[in-house]
Amino acid sequence: MQIIIGSGIIGLFIGYKLLKEGQKVTILDINNSNNSSTDAAVGMLAPLIEAKPGESELFNLMIKSKKIWNELRKDKVFSNEVDLKKNSSILIAENYDDLERLKFKKKFFSQLGFNTLLLNDHDTQKLEPNLNSNLIGSLFCDDQNSVDPLKLKIFLKKNIKMLGGKIQYFECLEKICFSNNKLIIQNKKLSAENVVIACGAWTNKLIKNSFNFDLPMIPLKGVSFLLDGGKKLFNHNIWFKNIYVSQRTNHIISVGATEEDKGFEDAITLDEMYYLTKNIWESFLDVENLKLVDIRSGIRPGTFDGYPIIGRVGQISRNILCAFGHYRHGILLAPVTAEIIYNQIVNYKKFPEEKFFSPERF
Repeated sequence: MQIIIGSGIIGLFIGYKLLKEGQKVTILDINNSNNSSTDAAVGMLAPLIEAKPGESELFNLMIKSKKIWNELRKDKVFSNEVDLKKNSSILIAENYDDLERLKFKKKFFSQLGFNTLLLNDHDTQKLEPNLNSNLIGSLFCDDQNSVDPLKLKIFLKKNIKMLGGKIQYFECLEKICFSNNKLIIQNKKLSAENVVIACGAWTNKLIKNSFNFDLPMIPLKGVSFLLDGGKKLFNHNIWFKNIYVSQRTNHIISVGATEEDKGFEDAITLDEMYYLTKNIWESFLDVENLKLVDIRSGIRPGTFDGYPIIGRVGQISRNILCAFGHYRHGILLAPVTAEIIYNQIVNYKKFPEEKFFSPERF
């Protein structure tokens, strides 16, 4: 039995992968676990746009995961249920400083081996006529698409149960004990070959409480909007300087996201609402026709070096693994994270390129 603690997208994807490969899986989480990073995620699958100079190892990991997403997209049932679209992204320039920034990005993307297309204002509005006329250009990035995180979560939970997996809930998960293939939690004893801790921003707290071992983590708050467009307004994912937008097939527009270092504070404030609303108002036509569906807050798990923490925690036990610290790339990196955990558990494989995200780097 493989036990996974955490039922966010990362934990669910790991469970789904293990079950499909014939493993027995139980996933543990707390009742009414709110404010996970999934709650505020827009679901962008855009490794090129997320790429930064000096982060080649992370970029290669994102590209590897994007290839898995592209394979998953060939499954029409999966694609339709999770709204995994085959579209592209457009980065918008609303002033000449933005345009210079996009020119720099185009050059950087070219160095990474990707061709992008710089468009003028006329060509941009031909692609996206519902954008405000104040734009002066854009950068078109092919195959930088998106998925609906909430639909993805529903799909994974449903299929985990269909494959024979179990999801158990506890009132709290503040401390565990693990020894001799026995996991003890709230006086309940469970058999476990391996334990994978994937509690997002709460992973380090659980590990510290349980094993007195500290993995450096930074909780980062994000807030996003869901709006009802009433009809199809956008053909592509759209990235502005301060916000990014993806419209679902049901016409819901996901707008994200603020980013603040506020610890585990999850209350939504007026200034966060103003920040998103102001940028929406400046960027869209006919804003008064958009209907607010929901405002979501989530805590993203960041790390001090900016890299995720995936793999065996040898400092504690060879049978304890963790998968967290994905920051804003959790949805994108979920499939490759599941592959890494699967390979370490089932095939006992560890590849040289995994050193940069191993827990043993600390």
